[in-house]
Amino acid sequence: MQNILLPYTKELQRLENCLEGSQDSGAYLNPLQEQMQRAKQNVLRLESIHENKKKLQADYGARLQKLNDKLSQSMEQSLKKKETQLLALSNKLKKKNVRRKPRKMSAQEEIREIKEEITTKVELVEQVPQKIQQKKEVTIKETPTIKLAEPKHLDEFEFFKKLNKSMDAASQRKSQRLDNIKQRLHGQDEIIHQHLEKSNKTKEEQEQNRLTQIYNKLLNLTQKEQQKKSKNKIKQKKKSLQINMSSSESNKYTNTNRYEEQRSEPNRTVRSITQDIKFINVKQRLEKLQNEREQQVKTILDKHQQYSYRLQQNKLILDELSNTCQYYNFKIKEQYLL
Repeated sequence: MQNILLPYTKELQRLENCLEGSQDSGAYLNPLQEQMQRAKQNVLRLESIHENKKKLQADYGARLQKLNDKLSQSMEQSLKKKETQLLALSNKLKKKNVRRKPRKMSAQEEIREIKEEITTKVELVEQVPQKIQQKKEVTIKETPTIKLAEPKHLDEFEFFKKLNKSMDAASQRKSQRLDNIKQRLHGQDEIIHQHLEKSNKTKEEQEQNRLTQIYNKLLNLTQKEQQKKSKNKIKQKKKSLQINMSSSESNKYTNTNRYEEQRSEPNRTVRSITQDIKFINVKQRLEKLQNEREQQVKTILDKHQQYSYRLQQNKLILDELSNTCQYYNFKIKEQYLL
């Protein structure tokens, strides 16, 4: 630790000497004090790091000792168990291998033992065919066990037949799954198309209804204008008939007509302006409806593209799975052929 902190201690001594010289001279240097504080902080940090390392090393050493103790205890217990088992087995073997000492028997007892041995041997000879028949019956009743043949004695023709059958079954299953997926996707495409058609039909009907309403309004406005024109024509005819009147009366009539015309002109201009405003509003509404419809169509097409992209990814995954299955089947064939 002292070797690590030597450069920092030297810098601290140098900075302290500089501060003492500056205080003696009467000057006060803030940068030197800041450097002193930084150096002290660095020294404290290094000391804390070194202490933490020591603590970690001590913890790791204690943990390793605990683990070694546990392992040694477990090994000792296992060895003790094995030793006890070996002792028990050795005692059993010793007991079995010990020869019995012959007893001192009389002649009559020896004759009886010989007769008993002969009778037991005869019974065993008679029981042998019965046991053979019982074994045959038991073997018939037992479940047949399949013994795996060694790779050298396999029939390659039968083995390849089985492999081909399994491959065909796997391919059929794969084709069935793909057909089911395609049917589902086709049904979903039909649902999307139906939804699009319904939405388009409803929007077209709404637009047609609005257009018919607008058209009817325009027709009413044109009819009103025609009526006004007809009234004006009638007035003009009346004026032409009253030309032969006296000058005074004619002047009065002209003044009244002028007054009426001046009064009717601003009304006509206001009506035309209102009609133009209505027509502009209708156009704006139609443009908004068209923009909304285009946005909805774009969103639906984007969803359809995302769905098709996912389907392509799923197809690629299925192809990869089929390739892996073929690879593993090929490896299995190679192992059995070797």
